[in-house]
Amino acid sequence: MLVDALVVDASGKRTLDVEELGLSYRHSNLASGQVVASVRFRLEPSAPEAVKARAAELLTQRKATQPTNKRTFGSVFKNPGEEGPGAGRMIEECGLKGHRVGGAIVSPRHANFIENADTATSADCIGVMAEARRRVHERFGVTLEHEVQFLGPLELPAL
Repeated sequence: MLVDALVVDASGKRTLDVEELGLSYRHSNLASGQVVASVRFRLEPSAPEAVKARAAELLTQRKATQPTNKRTFGSVFKNPGEEGPGAGRMIEECGLKGHRVGGAIVSPRHANFIENADTATSADCIGVMAEARRRVHERFGVTLEHEVQFLGPLELPAL
């Protein structure tokens, strides 16, 4: 469990407790320019067998729900928030699992992953992303924000 964090900025350093940090999904109370330099955790001892069993359980769950044996670039879109369906669920509900543009395909296992089915190009991936974003916006009124960072002049088309 997180106890506190040492936060550093141009004016110096200070320790913030969990409440002051205000951590939640994609949010914190850190100001612009503040950096977490270190953290303190309170740990509870566990039997090595219990830790190994929990790690195996999590790995099994990940392998069952994500395309861990495929070439992907990870989670494509940020989840829109803590409430409501995640990006993958919305893409799936738009019927896009397996949707393909060139060598890029929406993963049949988890719709928020794009697999390189063979020789996918950046343009193929952007085509898949643009279609998923367009359909989710049409159906749910949600504008998905990409999680992956584009290098160079690449960008998703406007809705």
